[in-house]
Formats: sequence, structure tokens, C-alpha cells
Amino acid sequence: MDINIVNQNLADAKLSKIKKQGKEPAEKVLKEKELKKACEGFEAIIVNTMLKSMRGSSPGDALFGESNGMNIYKSMYDQYLAEEISRKYQSTGLKEFLYQQLKKSL
Repeated sequence: MDINIVNQNLADAKLSKIKKQGKEPAEKVLKEKELKKACEGFEAIIVNTMLKSMRGSSPGDALFGESNGMNIYKSMYDQYLAEEISRKYQSTGLKEFLYQQLKKSL
């Protein structure tokens, strides 16, 4: 017996059990989780763009100078910071707004 068929049968059994219990369908819950993650990612992109713009407006680093390595490091740090801000905090409210608007179409 193929392992994929066994996994599919287990997933179908779990889904039917959840539906019988009167809870929300598992598919809708999964779609909402994916939508939240997508909205979070979009907000992270916007925050990263803002950070990049702010960093570009500063005069630079006189102490260490500008190097390719330092620019890569700053870019990676900005990306990490944007993802953390979007994931943990209500930074701009864009994530929640998008989620509420797009949830209606599920």
C-alpha cells in the first residue's frame, strides 16, 4: 500500500471527525492560517521597504565606512527586523486590515 494513500485516508478521517463534531471545517481553518501568514508576509515587505528607505536617507557610517559586506549585513538585518516586527507586533495595522478584508472572500 502506498504511503500517500495511507496519509490521505488518515487526513480524510480526521477531517470527517472534525466535521462530525460540529466545528468549523478544517479546510477553512487552514485557509485562514495561510491567509494570516500571507498578510504577515506582505506587511513585512512593506516594513522592509520603509526601513530600506530610512536607511538610504541617512548620511552613512563614518566610523566603519561603506563596504559591500556591511551593506549586505544591513540588508539582512533590515529583512529580519521587518519580519519580527510584522510577526510579533501590531506595527502598521496593515496585516490585520488585509486579513479582515480578504477573510470575507474565503
